[in-house]
Amino acid sequence: MLARPLLVPRQILSQLQIQVGRARIPRIILGTSPFIGASQFGSRAAFYHSYFYWNPQNIAKIIFKAVDLGVMGVQVLPHRPIFDALKIVERELKERLIVVGTVGPDDPVGNMEDFQRFNTIAMLLHAQITDERNVRTIKELLNRVHMANCLAGLTTHKPLPTLNWLLKTDLDIDILMLPFNRLGMFMDAPPIKVAGVIKQLGKPVVGKKVLAAGRLNPRDALTYAARLGCLDVVALGVASVEEAMETFTAAAEAFSGIISA
Repeated sequence: MLARPLLVPRQILSQLQIQVGRARIPRIILGTSPFIGASQFGSRAAFYHSYFYWNPQNIAKIIFKAVDLGVMGVQVLPHRPIFDALKIVERELKERLIVVGTVGPDDPVGNMEDFQRFNTIAMLLHAQITDERNVRTIKELLNRVHMANCLAGLTTHKPLPTLNWLLKTDLDIDILMLPFNRLGMFMDAPPIKVAGVIKQLGKPVVGKKVLAAGRLNPRDALTYAARLGCLDVVALGVASVEEAMETFTAAAEAFSGIISA
């Protein structure tokens, strides 16, 4: 029996891209929630915060490994240690990474200015802004993002009602980011139901919390996400070089059948 050929993630991940307007976005990008010790990580959150947030060099190590595996895009939360780590990586690599930034909730306009110092191709309003559904505020901020020559989008913590709301509004969004995983964790409806409304909306979608904050095996989680076919991009947070290798290899296997747009 022939041995299974060795998968080289970089060869696959670097080719997986989607065209959105004038920008090309990698389909597999590095998430940054572990670097701020986000609450969804439960008992690990405090350790992640102390290990990463006060040590940008530790964040940089993860970014370096992701790049080595072919991941050239980062979904960036607007925190100074993450910006500092990006600068470390770009300075050493002499290469600019592709940034999909989240702006807000506290200072979205200031965040936009910060992101313009990087190779930012898209800015998405924080879920706290989106989920308040103040149409006037959202339109004003989306317009500011477009004025900065970036794709403009929204992030939500409430995927199903937000998707249904967007079907009825005239908001000028290019992209949407929402939680999505096989367990339905951090979601407000079963994934199959959310997937159906995603397809109705017809906008590119970035899936976050795809691994359910580490509760799902990466191969199972990403195979499910790829087969369902409703996510155009997945943002995957990892907290070690070993997790990066496991997760991005699984992503390469799961999404290798997708033909680059």
